[in-house]
Amino acid sequence: MERRLTTILAADVAGYSRLMAADETGTLASLNAQRAELWKPKAAKYGGRVVKLMGDGTLMEFPSVVDAVEFAVDVQRAIAERNADVPEELRITFRIGVNIGDVLVDGEDIYGDGVNVAARLEGLAEPGGICVSGTVYEHTHTKLDAKFDDLGEREVKNIAGPLRVYQIALDKAPRTGQRALRQTPPRLEQALGSIAVFPFDVLSPDADDAYLADGISSEIINMLSRVPDLRVASRAAMFSSRNRGEDAWDLVQSLQFRYVLTGNVRRAGDRVRVIAELTAAADRTQLWSNTYERQLADLFAVQEEIAEAIVVAFGGEYLRAEWQRVRQRPTENLDAWGLVQKARSLNLPVNREATDEALQLAHEAIDADPAYAGAHACLASVIMQRVISGFSEQPDEDRAAAIAAVERASELSSDDPLVLRTLGKVWSNCGRHEQAITALRRAVDIAPFDFHSWGRLGRTLCYGGDPEGLREGQAVLDRILTSAPDHPMVPYWYYFKANACSLEGRHEDAARFARKSLDIQPGYTGAWVALANAFGHLGRAGEAREAMDKALQVNPAMTPEHLSEQIAIAAGGDRKHAERSLAGLKAAGLL
Repeated sequence: MERRLTTILAADVAGYSRLMAADETGTLASLNAQRAELWKPKAAKYGGRVVKLMGDGTLMEFPSVVDAVEFAVDVQRAIAERNADVPEELRITFRIGVNIGDVLVDGEDIYGDGVNVAARLEGLAEPGGICVSGTVYEHTHTKLDAKFDDLGEREVKNIAGPLRVYQIALDKAPRTGQRALRQTPPRLEQALGSIAVFPFDVLSPDADDAYLADGISSEIINMLSRVPDLRVASRAAMFSSRNRGEDAWDLVQSLQFRYVLTGNVRRAGDRVRVIAELTAAADRTQLWSNTYERQLADLFAVQEEIAEAIVVAFGGEYLRAEWQRVRQRPTENLDAWGLVQKARSLNLPVNREATDEALQLAHEAIDADPAYAGAHACLASVIMQRVISGFSEQPDEDRAAAIAAVERASELSSDDPLVLRTLGKVWSNCGRHEQAITALRRAVDIAPFDFHSWGRLGRTLCYGGDPEGLREGQAVLDRILTSAPDHPMVPYWYYFKANACSLEGRHEDAARFARKSLDIQPGYTGAWVALANAFGHLGRAGEAREAMDKALQVNPAMTPEHLSEQIAIAAGGDRKHAERSLAGLKAAGLL
């Protein structure tokens, strides 16, 4: 049978036998109504799957432990509200237990100790309460603004060894719709390990082979990013450092990475040699190295071997098991893979010519392998960037094409953080705000140290036209600016902060964040617009016009009208939100 690590939720009705003895027909009717009206829609909302119903019992499975706990809190609150006007002796109340564990899969059913522990936790919960395992607590207490009461270690039937149990204090758990700290970007010290993967050097005489070296580095980063509790320097961080001519070791020291992976690639005909070295960042002591000489067609296997060796080197067998669970080969087609690597390298910095070339490469990659999710995600990202930047001649048609491409990518690889991030980017710029939030929450659940996805989540929350979302988005952006101060996306995060501050009426702060963005990236059009908007609000019309002129010098397509349209779409068509966002430009006579 197949095994997998998953989140299990077990629930049963408190006092079910007593209720059935008193009113069998009424109890069954109430139970079935609760399941249909509360459990089923909330399961869909949080991505849960009902494995089976057993009389008064329910067994569920969730891909995300955060969503499982949020579901439990949400459903218990809803049941309590539903029971408010019901006589106490007739109330249907549930006890819920949540566990993370290894399960055996038999068709649609699951078995094993992971399920048994969830059932034992359910038995320890009070009526209307929730008990979780120590493992669930470790994965969620920093991501949820909820109070966990430590009940200590408990001996339970048929489970070897004591079980650490926590109870959620529902009176102090976050209310549904008020998720200021629902998911919190991690701090550096929360990682079990951290690694920076330097762009591999190319030693082949053919300079065009650079995509091989960059692609190997990128794929190793992608693979390692899916390992829980491992902080991995983003591809953008390491490649930007190289492109700016900076010493990557300085970045490693400033971001406190423990390990560094370096390597080089040489291709000769249809053979490739890859040398990889793992080094301790503190004193640059070499910990491990290996040389791989293979047929070029075996390149993907080499990437996987290197990634697995790194995981085992500092994480042991626990992380090896996690690695085996999450590793995923993107494609078997080397040509398609190479085309996507080239397209991604062209997509930043953004300009019309590079965007057009990246678009052509993405189409060629799909032609080479139509089942390659990364190629469809790349196409969607490039098309959407063309619309955002004002390069598109037919923006409505391009939005539709971007949606079609990213939804195809999601069909092919639904749990790839890069695909989920692209879903968030496309949907948020096509008016599908709630879908974008869901995709981005899932991305950061899978890869919690992917600060790029955190930044996009913060931006999307801020731009949705919802005060609670704006508050949560600000909290996310503040946290990642502290956790990843040298990330290459920092100028964009400052820009997002500037816009969020304008929406809150904090225009001096908006100007300050816009200037911070421009100090790092003086040619960033969006930051110039944000600065112009802040100046307009502050009554400094001359400075506002000057900043807007700078923006249009960089990108003449980024007019105030284009920006207003983009913001309205991102807010789900909310024109008032767009007007509030750019009211300063209007005050300065620029809109």
